Amino acid sequence: MRTRIYTEIPASGAEWRFVRSGPHGIETLPPNATLPSGADMVVFVPGTEVSAHRVRMTAKRPAEMTRLAAFAIEDELAVPVDTMHVAVAAAQEASDHRLVYAVSRQSMAGWLDALDSAGIGAARLVPDLSVLPASTHVDFGSRQLATISGRPVAIDPYWPSDVMAALMRETGAEPNIQQTDSLTQLASWAENAPRLVDFRQGEYARPSEQSINLTRFRLPAALAASLFLAWTAQSVWSIEKMKQLTAGLDAETARLYAAAFPDQPMPSNPAAALRASEGNASRSPTADFEQTSAVLYGAVAETPGASLVSLRYDRNMGELRATLTYPAFGADQDLKQAVEQTGMRVNLGDTRLEDGLVVGDLSIGGRS
Repeated sequence: MRTRIYTEIPASGAEWRFVRSGPHGIETLPPNATLPSGADMVVFVPGTEVSAHRVRMTAKRPAEMTRLAAFAIEDELAVPVDTMHVAVAAAQEASDHRLVYAVSRQSMAGWLDALDSAGIGAARLVPDLSVLPASTHVDFGSRQLATISGRPVAIDPYWPSDVMAALMRETGAEPNIQQTDSLTQLASWAENAPRLVDFRQGEYARPSEQSINLTRFRLPAALAASLFLAWTAQSVWSIEKMKQLTAGLDAETARLYAAAFPDQPMPSNPAAALRASEGNASRSPTADFEQTSAVLYGAVAETPGASLVSLRYDRNMGELRATLTYPAFGADQDLKQAVEQTGMRVNLGDTRLEDGLVVGDLSIGGRS
């Protein structure tokens, strides 16, 4: 599990402070401490710059929820909604309500600049209001956090006294609340939160979390599909052509056997019978490239998973030499039997494993 580091946007002129979750709770890191690489960095942003809203929504997709939330809170904002950025909480109430947090785009830009300047540009931006437990009222000195009418609010202590008094009555809090350290308390609450609300959504998402625009791949995908179809058609045509050549070779072999032995019944393998009748006294006629390649392509088509890598024809020897890949060891024997069924002579060479593929050599035809 990655180490989680917490910090908060410092006040103007103040230094960054960092704490981390340790085996014994929240631990304060010393000033200028080197932050561990790969840590989960969480930056709390002040609720005085954020407003929280309860919105009822049934949408499930994050992009759709964000779009609906922005329109749902439009009447509650004092500024145009297009100047605001919203983040939707993952937790959903039984009434289908969710908390939606809104912040100005100007504040977002300032916070992101601050993160980049501090060297923590990939950090999450979490509103402090989102980790406030229900019915809790806390004083951080620079602001107070409380729950009013079912939603968290931040209270600026510099507001007029009559406004502060009215808000205090709304919260039902004691008039004198003991101040506590904001960073330590927020980190402690965040450790118990099932999931944090992150303002780094949509256009502000970290590069590793940005959604992929599939429309960029439409043209390359269409070209790839066209090439694949063309290659498939060419492969089918080649196999069919080789099958026709193989059938022609079989017919020619049968004709030669019938001419040599007119009174003999036609054997199942005329070519093998012709070779056997010649014995060792005579030399078999050499096969040409068309015959040997037809036999090879036909055998490859009959051997599932076999694929031709390269071939070379020796005209003097009448021999076709090929390198193939097989789905497994032993498949070369299946291909050898397919070649032998045509009456053509075949020799298997070395079979080995190269880059995870079973590769083998063979030769077809040649002088006996």
